[in-house]
Amino acid sequence: MIIPTTGRAIIQSNIDRTGQHIFAIFPDADNAGFAYTIGNARLGLPELLIIGNFAPILMASVLNEVGQRMRQTDQVPDKDIDIGGAFPIRPRLAGAEARTAFTIQVGRFLGHDEYAVVQLLLPDPMGFYPGEQGCDPRYDLPRP
Repeated sequence: MIIPTTGRAIIQSNIDRTGQHIFAIFPDADNAGFAYTIGNARLGLPELLIIGNFAPILMASVLNEVGQRMRQTDQVPDKDIDIGGAFPIRPRLAGAEARTAFTIQVGRFLGHDEYAVVQLLLPDPMGFYPGEQGCDPRYDLPRP
């Protein structure tokens, strides 16, 4: 077995093995954490993005489940997604700022920034999503 040793080789190995690679960026004092996929754009599908101070395993699990469903159906998520949690995941098409502020490594991997990003919104404990009145400020994070 050949063990990939470069960043690009590791990303490609994960894409070959699972269909996508996940980058997770931990939060700091001024910025929320986030995680996103690399690999779906090569299939003509959007990359997926979650912004928030959620546990990395939660973000990875959601990105893997939604990414796998998207690749299996060859359909972009455009309505609430039930993966068995208390509240569904809400997809939204992100704008160009998502590519320049969050999913930078996708563009570097592809060699261009001509790809779409779908942001997956996770609700606060009461079921309010970012941007909705009543959303806990800790969960009301950027929607680029």
